[in-house]
Amino acid sequence: MKLKNIIIALVFVTISLLMACSVEKNTSSSRAYHNLVLKYNIYFNANEAYKRGINRINSSNTDNYNEILPVFVESKEDLASSATGEMDKVIQKASKGIKIHSITKKPDMSGKNVSKKDKEFYDKKEFNKWVDDCYLIMGKAYFIKRDYLQARYNFEFIPRQFPDLDTRHHANLYLVRTFSESKNYKEAKETLDFIEAQKDLPKKLEGEFSAVYADYYIKQKKYEEAVPKLNKAVQRTKKKSLKYRYAYILAQIYENQGNLAKASELYGQVAKKSRTYEMEFNARINEAKCYVGQSKNTRDIRKKLNKMLRDDKNIEYRDQIYYTIAELDQRAGHTKEAKKNYRLSSEVSVSNDYQKAISCMKLGEIYFKENDYKNAQIYYDTCMAFLPTTYDKYREIRVTSNNLNELVQYTDELELQDSLQALAKMSEKDRNKIIDDIIAEVVKQEQLEREQAQQDQINSMIFDQQRGNAMNRVNAPSGGGWYFYNPAQLSFGKNEFTKKWGNRKNEDHWRRRNKSVMDFADDEDDEELADGEEPKKNRIANNKSREYYLQDIPLTDSAMSMSHELIQEALLNMGRVYKDRFHDYVKAIEAYEELNKRYANNQYLLVSYYNLYLLNKLTKNSAQEQKYKDLVIQKFPETNYAKLLLNPNFVAELEQKRRQDEDLYIQVYDDFMAGKFAKVNSVATEFINENPDNVLKANFDFMRVLTVGRTKEQDVFKNALVVFMQNYADHELSEAARNILEYYGTTDVDGLIADLQSRPAEDYTQSELERDSVEVSKPKEQFVYNDAEEHYYVIMLNPASLDVKRLSFEIRNFNIFNFSMRTFNVVNTTYDANTELITVRSFKNQRQSVNYSKMIANSEDVFSKLANVQYKVFVISIENFNKLQKQKNINDYMLFYNENYK
Repeated sequence: MKLKNIIIALVFVTISLLMACSVEKNTSSSRAYHNLVLKYNIYFNANEAYKRGINRINSSNTDNYNEILPVFVESKEDLASSATGEMDKVIQKASKGIKIHSITKKPDMSGKNVSKKDKEFYDKKEFNKWVDDCYLIMGKAYFIKRDYLQARYNFEFIPRQFPDLDTRHHANLYLVRTFSESKNYKEAKETLDFIEAQKDLPKKLEGEFSAVYADYYIKQKKYEEAVPKLNKAVQRTKKKSLKYRYAYILAQIYENQGNLAKASELYGQVAKKSRTYEMEFNARINEAKCYVGQSKNTRDIRKKLNKMLRDDKNIEYRDQIYYTIAELDQRAGHTKEAKKNYRLSSEVSVSNDYQKAISCMKLGEIYFKENDYKNAQIYYDTCMAFLPTTYDKYREIRVTSNNLNELVQYTDELELQDSLQALAKMSEKDRNKIIDDIIAEVVKQEQLEREQAQQDQINSMIFDQQRGNAMNRVNAPSGGGWYFYNPAQLSFGKNEFTKKWGNRKNEDHWRRRNKSVMDFADDEDDEELADGEEPKKNRIANNKSREYYLQDIPLTDSAMSMSHELIQEALLNMGRVYKDRFHDYVKAIEAYEELNKRYANNQYLLVSYYNLYLLNKLTKNSAQEQKYKDLVIQKFPETNYAKLLLNPNFVAELEQKRRQDEDLYIQVYDDFMAGKFAKVNSVATEFINENPDNVLKANFDFMRVLTVGRTKEQDVFKNALVVFMQNYADHELSEAARNILEYYGTTDVDGLIADLQSRPAEDYTQSELERDSVEVSKPKEQFVYNDAEEHYYVIMLNPASLDVKRLSFEIRNFNIFNFSMRTFNVVNTTYDANTELITVRSFKNQRQSVNYSKMIANSEDVFSKLANVQYKVFVISIENFNKLQKQKNINDYMLFYNENYK
């Protein structure tokens, strides 16, 4: 005990003596003290926080094995938030360690005989051995937070400041990753080439270097180039979890390239050695797929897959097993079996939304190829409900799904109106009998639902193996309309609906997560309607009364006439979608011919004739092609369609007119930029009067509105913008008009519209616009772009709207924390009576000021103060700042700024 107490006392005395050491002194004792404290206190705690953050990322990660895995888990953007708190601690501790324990003062060597070794030591920039590690871990923390600008600063600083230390190798590897994550592939490749050229990379880092190189290629989808790098990463990586992750990715790439033998071999190795069952399972599934690709004999594979289905630990993976079996069926040409197993895969999928989406997509593709568009729509629609937006072919699938949704909207309308008309033609007795049967079925289904709600949840997962069509389209009766009902089909559909979606309330938009703005079912007195919805008076909501169903049947002449119009529109649009979206010319011809067969003098006769002419030309039916060409010319001789058929140059003439109009618009734009506002107004007005249906009408009219902004008061300009928005509500320039109103401080644009609508209209195209443009004053001095000149960072605001002193304080705090080695002045200056400028001064050049602007934009402390305040942020050269203060032309500068700095 005495010896122990003596040791403790000695340690205490030693530490007390060392505490007197200052970073301003560079002696052996001060170096020892600061090394000790930085290593075992500050850096240790920072490193522990970093490890905790990485562990959180790994525990939060769920890999999607249906896509090529990311080389590094940290690449997943959605995982960064799980480690943010720990990474903030890392940054705080590392920066504190550097600030307190960095020793840059040279040691005193006066009076000593300096050796070569001593001189090398004297020439060092940093004398604390752990400062470089602090910079590295701080850069890694910024990298994990996806703050790539700050991460880059750290990783570039380390090799410059510590060129002889091993941390430079780690910094260079993370610098490559930083460039790759921010899609700066040019600089990533330059850094990779630099690392290779140095030829001094430690052997222990060769595996990581190869993985970083592979990641660089994979992010660009250059999979062929990634293969040799991944091979090296697998060979040279010692950590088992990383080694098999790289091997799995390599197998995925081989599979995508069609090299199934190598893929199967690698999947097999991973399945045997992987430490996680999830990776093992997926490796075995993919091994089976690749094996099938090599051999026609799939009997053994099917046995293994069926055995896996029976294994309790694979319950949550049954969707993937059924999917793999379906893939075998499809490759073997057994489409019926493939459908069944894809459907089973979708039905048993509990938590794997991705697998449900892919299984439904496969079903949709099969039905689409069979031209069964109704079933294709069902599965594509379900696919889109679960498919992540990051999926490679997401846009393509979305387009197909939207097209199918549009088509089925028309086919459903046709079926609905045919059903309703058939009911209308029945005797009252027969009609009521059908309605009574439907009501009886509704009552029966509600009873079944009540019984099913009492069952255990697991029973809802049991499905009938003999039902080959488990996901038939179900449209429950609603206020909007109903179909010819088949009670047996309704019963089946109800059960399948409940199995898939659970017991849902009978309401519109049942699949919406947020019904707060859509659900009016429980409030019959609520008269609010969705945009564009026609008011429906006295709608009957009780679906167990005859009146509920009778209200949609066209029993009057006007209702029957409206029903016929809906059928005509549906057939016309069906033909258009078949022709233009799906290129199914046979079905398109059927739709147009059915339209003309049912309604010989329909309002769409010209359009249908011309489309039938084109379709028969495409299908090389010359007799029908000539027939419909003659019909267009004979019945509609004055139309563009007839002119096109008679004049082979008609399209070319139209194209020439279009080019002339575009050239005129360019000239009008140039005149506007030159300040020739009267000419702009005159030419634009003449064009609009002569071309009332021209596609460029809105563009010319918008130029007229802009001339108002340059020649009249702001209120008049606002009025002109509102009129434009009303006249061209669906045009993209309407949004531009709204943006201009908001730019001028009008946040309640809709309120302004309502206000101005009550005022008398003003002809803003005449009066003062007729004056010569030379009367419009222009700035004498123009702003000049000089990226090498010193710049300021500026926040422009109304000082009455917030505590400016507090904001200035937060900016200073930001500068102190992030730029402790730099001196930035924060200066408040007056711009005009209602505006103040907060400037951060100064930056060596444009690049530095822009980088600062990007960094401070992420500061919550600074910009939270501006949350409800109108303000402008920009960087500006000193010369331009002086001009701005003199001329007070902020709008001109913002145009200049957006053109040159954004």
